[in-house]
Amino acid sequence: MTESTDPNFCVTSAIRYDPSLVFSEPVSREQFAACKASLDPRLFFLFPRHVFRLNAAHKYFWPEISNEKGQVVTPEALLLALYRAVGEPDKCWRLRPQVNRDGRIKVEANHVVPRCDLYSGLKDDTLPETSWVVYLDSERTPQTPITMFKTSNRDPYTAARERVLPPGMPLSSTTEVLLFNEKDQVTEGSLTNVAFWRNGEWITPSSDTIGGLRGAVKAELLDRGLLREMKDGEAVLKDSIREGEKVLLLNGIQGVTCGYIRLGSYRD
Repeated sequence: MTESTDPNFCVTSAIRYDPSLVFSEPVSREQFAACKASLDPRLFFLFPRHVFRLNAAHKYFWPEISNEKGQVVTPEALLLALYRAVGEPDKCWRLRPQVNRDGRIKVEANHVVPRCDLYSGLKDDTLPETSWVVYLDSERTPQTPITMFKTSNRDPYTAARERVLPPGMPLSSTTEVLLFNEKDQVTEGSLTNVAFWRNGEWITPSSDTIGGLRGAVKAELLDRGLLREMKDGEAVLKDSIREGEKVLLLNGIQGVTCGYIRLGSYRD
């Protein structure tokens, strides 16, 4: 059975609900209700990019349905589902919309910690002791549609973390594992897209030619000129990475954070 014929298979995204994106003071239930009534997208970090991402993934796995319906996931339908999933509106939430073959949206919700600056990783004042710890995977991860689009199939990423990290390491820990492809080119992290500082600029693996998920934060930084996709010959090989090297980690929940490389096996 392929993913597209598996009835439990979905395309997904990870979207941050954060009241500080709109309000400087704790949001009241009345304010939240007003935002919900008008389907205000601003409370959801990079919302338009998630709409695009979900539709692109759906079209890849079920092109016949997307071609018939056009935009399977409309902004209005996604916003309504997200708002319904938010519990306490003054908290930050990790929202995971799952879209099945027929376009039905289901959202999982979990609390996440507040962050005062979702782009803090771009600053020069980050230190190893307050940043993520980043390890290299011990095996190659072949590039497939599952590593191109975010889906309910997390097997390649779970396997990478299980190879490198201790059993039971929670996804909420500030510990990441870098994946690399059949050519030993670093593609992404188990939870994040990545960028490396090379020749005075941040560069990131091309999802089309090297591999890795087509992430929302990655797309945002590329469009803003804050990082650049690697050209031919610029791929970062796993053996070229050095102990203590700083990397950018990008995802839709944490935004832009920093990590520092630790070579070898896991260390507390």
